[in-house]
Amino acid sequence: MTPQFYVYLGIALLLITGARILQRQRTKPVDWELVVAFIRRDFPPSHRDVAQEIAAMLAERVGFEIKQLRPEHTLNQIAEWAQDSLSVSAADLAELFVVEYGIECDANTAFRTLVEKVVEKQKKS
Repeated sequence: MTPQFYVYLGIALLLITGARILQRQRTKPVDWELVVAFIRRDFPPSHRDVAQEIAAMLAERVGFEIKQLRPEHTLNQIAEWAQDSLSVSAADLAELFVVEYGIECDANTAFRTLVEKVVEKQKKS
């Protein structure tokens, strides 16, 4: 075989390898429901789905710092975890719950209280 054939074969292999590397490096969306699944163990069975749903919603705004979340954390504490570029305030989070779930809360409302209010509101509906 001619040396040109080996050069073309080498180039083809390099291009295929490069394409595979680039394909693997694409960023995948974060599954926040999976990231915050740990919070389920801190709630009774009837509250677990709601707790995970709310935690995932907060995680989209706060980022991976949500892994620190415990039921006793307040909206103030959760807002402090937000990355500087997002600058989420506790008032923004409280407003989010008013819009999303129709529940009133303030910056000192604990995560457990939020979950209980949402579950109570869902039972009434």
